[in-house]
Amino acid sequence: MSYILRVAAAYVALTGTAIAVHFIFTPFHHAGDAPFMVWHYMNWFIAPAMLVTVAASYVIKRRFDGEGSADLKRYLEVNTVFYGSVAASIIYFWNWFLSLSPGNVADGQFWSVLGAALPILMVVAGLRVWSMTRRSVAA
Repeated sequence: MSYILRVAAAYVALTGTAIAVHFIFTPFHHAGDAPFMVWHYMNWFIAPAMLVTVAASYVIKRRFDGEGSADLKRYLEVNTVFYGSVAASIIYFWNWFLSLSPGNVADGQFWSVLGAALPILMVVAGLRVWSMTRRSVAA
């Protein structure tokens, strides 16, 4: 089971990295009015990574809550990643479904916010899951 979690963690972290790299370099290769075709294809890879990010951050939050720890720093980290990934996934799926439905136009400002937020959330969640699996493999 830990190997499946490692694959999921690597997928999420690599997807977050790909989003960051492509988001940064989009202005260099995108022609003004042309559709964002690369993003269109990337969305099909981002969607499952979003679901894994939310699920992983939920499991990490539940583990932390179950420990009953009073560590404020860890509490803020765990809850920020969880609630941030939930909020980002709601905005992501709403905006993506808008872009998929004919006659609707997705909000470009949301894509900009997501382009900055998703890499952080995904890489953090991916690395946390990876480190959890490393601890469980060593035990």
